[in-house]
Amino acid sequence: MSKSPLKVEVIQQITKGTERDKQKRIGPSGLGNPCPKCVGRELAGESEEREFSLYPWIGTAVHAYLEQQSFPDAEHELKLYVGDVEGYGRINGTTDLYLNGVIGDWKIVGLKKIKEYRIKGVPLQYRYQAMLYGRGCELAGKVIDSIAIIFIPRDSSNVNDIFVYEEEYQPEMAQAVLDRASAIYKVVQESGWEDLPSDPDCFQCNYRSW
Repeated sequence: MSKSPLKVEVIQQITKGTERDKQKRIGPSGLGNPCPKCVGRELAGESEEREFSLYPWIGTAVHAYLEQQSFPDAEHELKLYVGDVEGYGRINGTTDLYLNGVIGDWKIVGLKKIKEYRIKGVPLQYRYQAMLYGRGCELAGKVIDSIAIIFIPRDSSNVNDIFVYEEEYQPEMAQAVLDRASAIYKVVQESGWEDLPSDPDCFQCNYRSW
């Protein structure tokens, strides 16, 4: 059975690329990845194009709604320079929210993950990413007191399942991410990303044989 013309059009509209899809250079999210091999691969510009998934698309739609409809006194989608990776160059990123000294980063995830984060703690990658945004605000001359990661479940009808993780801004964490990336990029330049170790829990490295 052939697809209806309307369904074809809907799919085309949903799957069409965005400016963010065209981004080739690594950003704060990629730098925070705990897997050295994946960071090295992205620094080498060899990141694999992922198949389209509705989950990121839903996340993008929620981000757009929150940008337009929430926190009128905040700065939304704030473009920041967060620092340099030695030999690679400038690292730029875009934070979702800046309000009264607080960096806010929206994460649209499954409820199962939120329950896991409440018990086991928020992934270091998310914390590193937010700390880099904090550094970017600091470099831009803004007051930065804390970072907040706001987890909104995409599969729950209860607003009480929203989880807000907040901690004091730690500039040393942001600097540690940049220093680590510089060390990784040095290996990439000397021998390639293939020689870098994988994180034992890395889904990409366990799912695929690089």
